[in-house]
Amino acid sequence: MHSSNTTTGSSAASPPSLSTRVLTAVADAKQCAPDDLNTLYTVINPEALDELFAPKADGTPRTNGSVSFQYAGYQVTVSSEGTVELEASKL
Repeated sequence: MHSSNTTTGSSAASPPSLSTRVLTAVADAKQCAPDDLNTLYTVINPEALDELFAPKADGTPRTNGSVSFQYAGYQVTVSSEGTVELEASKL
């Protein structure tokens, strides 16, 4: 299993979106560029994924949640903490 919870850039820059982190994690696991992958829209709405774990209206974080889906040969699990876990799909 591959897990990722990293942010890039300076502390002043906002962290990459959850959907971007999914693309990066899968591309890293497949040893390719994110642009070489099929669009995430083929399996999940990236904007909905980004909003799913966005802070609540009062600014408090959402906790205790995860979502899983199949993408590019992996079972992808994303948690409310921002962790992206990959497990090779068993076909």
